[in-house]
Amino acid sequence: MQMITNYSTIGGELSDCCLDCRRSFAIIKHHVMEFYDMIKTYDQNSLATLSPVELYDIYQDLDEVSHLNASDHLVGHILKDPEVQQVLPSIRRCYSAFFDHHERHMAYKMCNSKNPWKLLNSFPLYPRYKDLIETQIKMMDLYPGDSLAFVGCGPLPISLMLLSRLYGINCIGLDSNSEAVALAKNCIQCLNLQEKVRIIDGDESLLKKLDWNAVLIAALAEPKDRIFRALLSAMKDIGPRPICYRTYSGMRAVLHCPVQAEDIKGFRIAKEILPKGKVNNTLVILESEEVGC
Repeated sequence: MQMITNYSTIGGELSDCCLDCRRSFAIIKHHVMEFYDMIKTYDQNSLATLSPVELYDIYQDLDEVSHLNASDHLVGHILKDPEVQQVLPSIRRCYSAFFDHHERHMAYKMCNSKNPWKLLNSFPLYPRYKDLIETQIKMMDLYPGDSLAFVGCGPLPISLMLLSRLYGINCIGLDSNSEAVALAKNCIQCLNLQEKVRIIDGDESLLKKLDWNAVLIAALAEPKDRIFRALLSAMKDIGPRPICYRTYSGMRAVLHCPVQAEDIKGFRIAKEILPKGKVNNTLVILESEEVGC
């Protein structure tokens, strides 16, 4: 692929930007399109045949793209570029597929390991989860004995494992994928966390029936608008509770569509913490506009 050097072809408001801004746009767009060229021949089935090492190699390439340094102004132009918008769905599907397949690989390995905790510590993304959870504990004011519900826990609920083991939080993991639920339950059992962590087959509609002090929405849990509507309805019945969701901001938005303002209608943002280092998720605390928190 050739690097874009004809800056006059960059249309819209960006044509009025300085040369450095236009150059940065061209460089970052080049990396986005280059990654798409690498993965465009893959579909869900072919990705599923890759080994964990091969999957992680693809993830690392995408991770580098998502951590490119760009201002909010520049990111806005990049994500609105017609060519980038055309390839974003494929890139985001690749990101979701990576977690789906890679976590399943890891879950199966843990369930057959003599030392699952040691194996979990070797998981390449484990340090990121640990840093994310530490920030989240402080942000949500969670204490030992509190109960947290996690919507979209997936087959390898590392967040719940760390919350329960390191911080003494009682956890309820929800997922509507039966295979993911079965794997998550096996992982929790092999780590001897079944007294602190429950995994339930179901979606956000169950929140009205469960006992929890706070709720966390996974970054990849969908559909967001339905999840937040269910939360708003639940809080009208059970009262205000801390709500935290994970999303993507800046260049990290190439990984997955960020939560939109219309998704959280009925709530207001009380607190937001942007990611540092290699962590990808922005953390957001919500309050209900009707009942307050």
